[in-house]
Amino acid sequence: MKKRVFIAVNLPLNVKEKLEAIQKKTDNAFSFFNDFCPIKWTRKNSLHITLLFLGNMEMEDVFYAFEKVGELAKKIGPFEIVLSGISYSPPDNPRLVWVSGEKSEELEEAHDFLEKELFGRGSKEFAPHITLGRIKQWQFRKIDREEVPQFEEINLRFKVNSIEVMESELKKGGAAYTVLRSFSLE
Repeated sequence: MKKRVFIAVNLPLNVKEKLEAIQKKTDNAFSFFNDFCPIKWTRKNSLHITLLFLGNMEMEDVFYAFEKVGELAKKIGPFEIVLSGISYSPPDNPRLVWVSGEKSEELEEAHDFLEKELFGRGSKEFAPHITLGRIKQWQFRKIDREEVPQFEEINLRFKVNSIEVMESELKKGGAAYTVLRSFSLE
């Protein structure tokens, strides 16, 4: 049986709560002008940074991914991630609301290692981000540009102590994520 798998950095609860507060504030700002919010927000417990999406995999391949993430966890120690911005993306035709993270040597190293070991290819440039919500475009287009709430600057920092191999199950209400295995960074 295949599993839909990705490798992620999960967020600490306090960061998830701050991002959830931004979702609620934005939701209220949209509703004040339009009686509706054109964004389907990501559930608090599902907020994460994807290091690498692996796709549908047989269990033997999932075990191989465990092995490689385990090797990575031994190579890099705990590191810090800085979340520095929120935007509608892409700017010309927004489909997402995302939180952007600052690039770091450790994130680049982790992403490059995983790309090389799991796909045998060189790395594409890695832009750490969190999908805060998905825009319902037909509703979003009905709103005057001046009424679209803007985001305040953010500066959230947190320490990464583990990397997880996750399963994504697509369900009617949205994707449900399960940690298949967590790897502590040494």
